[in-house]
Formats: sequence, C-alpha cells, structure tokens
Amino acid sequence: MGVGDRVIGIIEDQKASADYYRVNIFGSHSALLHVLSFEGATKRNRPQLDPGCLIYCRIVKGFGGGRMDPEVSCKVGGGSGANAGVSTYNEDDDDGGAARKDWMTNEGTYGPLTGGTSFRISLGLARELLLPNNAALAALDKSGIPFEIAIGVNGMVWVNSPAPEITIMLLNALKNSEVMTEEQVRGMVKAMVKTVKKELED
Repeated sequence: MGVGDRVIGIIEDQKASADYYRVNIFGSHSALLHVLSFEGATKRNRPQLDPGCLIYCRIVKGFGGGRMDPEVSCKVGGGSGANAGVSTYNEDDDDGGAARKDWMTNEGTYGPLTGGTSFRISLGLARELLLPNNAALAALDKSGIPFEIAIGVNGMVWVNSPAPEITIMLLNALKNSEVMTEEQVRGMVKAMVKTVKKELED
C-alpha cells in the first residue's frame, strides 16, 4: 500500500492526544486518522467514531521506515486535518471522480461506512476491481440491481444492498470474477442477477 491508495479500515481507538484515531488498515502498522480529516469537519462539528467502525479513506502519508505510522484521510485529494487542508501529496493526483461532499451529507466518497457487509478478497482482485473498466462491476452496474460498494487496495470490500440475497450474489460475483474471462464474467453476472430477481419476486 502506498500514498494515494484507497483503503477500508477499522477504527481501533482514539490516541491520547485526542487529535487522532488509530485505524487498522490490515498492514504492518496501524494508520492514524486526524479528527478533522473529513470534508467540512471543524473542531465543533466532526464525526464521532467508535471502535469497530468501518471507514473508507485514502493514504496521505506513507510508512516512515519504522519511525512513524502511515496517515490516512477522508478528504478528496488527500490532506490531513493537521495540515489545515494542505495536501501531503500532489493535489492534481486523480481521485477517480471522487465527490467532494460534506461529511454530514453521507454523499461523500470517503468516510464512515454504515450498514452493509464487509469481507476480505485477494489483493490482486482488489486492485483489479479498482480499475475503471472492470468487467464484473460494469456488468453489475448495468444489471440495474441497487447496491453501494467500497473497495480498498488492502483487500477489504464493503457492500450495502436492500436485501441479503443481493449482498450474497454481489459477494459471489466479485469473488468468482477473479478466475474468469470478461465474457464469462458478463454471462455469470447475467445468470446470477436473473436468479436473484426471481427469488425476490417469489
């Protein structure tokens, strides 16, 4: 994992300084998340995160050879709250069309992930799913099945859908896509979606 990578982490605790959360990003070290590293956050108006909370964020400072923990942010284009919005890496770095919305709207790209289900996948599949023209996600999007998804390069995936049957179908489709060609993926998704729609109608 490197600077600019999107990851899903789990809040472990708030450090003694009260300015940072410690976040498990499933790497060699936990990461730090400044309490103001959210779009529109202020000292009086910021998310209150409990241990165990899932968070979608971006790495803004890398691991410093054993001397410091990496730092993550929930701001588009990076930038930690400690730097008052100044990015710690190139602001022109493409953030994949991420929405710069206030954390209170629940419409932003990064931030707490509420509801839904999380699961682990291989790191190779995670990177593949983050490609702009991934066959599995394109086919699922085209299917009309309603869902939200967040994918981290650390192998964590979060899915939110209106029914458990849809969530299970999404999980299976994503995992199966790792060993299939694009044509096979499109056929598999079409068949799975047809089955799920039939189950939901009954």
